[in-house]
Amino acid sequence: MTNPFVDKAKENMGTIERLLKGLPIVRGYVDKELRREADYRLRQTIAGSLESEKQRMHDLQKKLLKGGGLLYMDDLDGAITRVQKLADRVKTASYGFGGLLDAVKIQEDQLDALHRFDVGLAERTYEVQQAVESLGSAVEQKSGIGDAIDSLTEKLGELNRLYDARHKAVEDPEALAAAPVVEKEWMQAADVAAESAGSEKDGEEKEGFFKRIFDRDDK
Repeated sequence: MTNPFVDKAKENMGTIERLLKGLPIVRGYVDKELRREADYRLRQTIAGSLESEKQRMHDLQKKLLKGGGLLYMDDLDGAITRVQKLADRVKTASYGFGGLLDAVKIQEDQLDALHRFDVGLAERTYEVQQAVESLGSAVEQKSGIGDAIDSLTEKLGELNRLYDARHKAVEDPEALAAAPVVEKEWMQAADVAAESAGSEKDGEEKEGFFKRIFDRDDK
């Protein structure tokens, strides 16, 4: 029995690694002085990815227009607007004082929940990227375009809701109970990618880990 994450990762290792390397490692949240910097790093990674997808969507919009796909212009334009608004929100988010980022100490279960939120955001962002990819295929084949736009819009909604939940949890630690359940492969890959981000052996260590995870047989 194959694992969907493993199958996709084999095809898109570079994309996944770029997302995961942008996540803060857990100890970035342990030190109170580093928490806002860690949060900023996460948000810039997600926002940057969304902005890249927005450009891809603009390019697809131009192809549609040239190919007589005027029927889908409004729906795709709406999706582009959603991406831009979400990217802006993530990039410029601000928090009040007294929440998780300003706590004297974060408990272990809180760290675990916040980390799951972060990895969950990377996973949902990757799903948005894949939805844009599917839309590109639909545009090329001139088939299933409406369904592809609907799927993309749905994935954007999922990412938006998860980001809202994380934002609330940062301001109110009790909301950490809403942290998502994340595939173990994502959690493992995120931990290793983040830990090796500044290492001199980064490429060697990371490549070896991803090969062990993605090239194994899933029974």
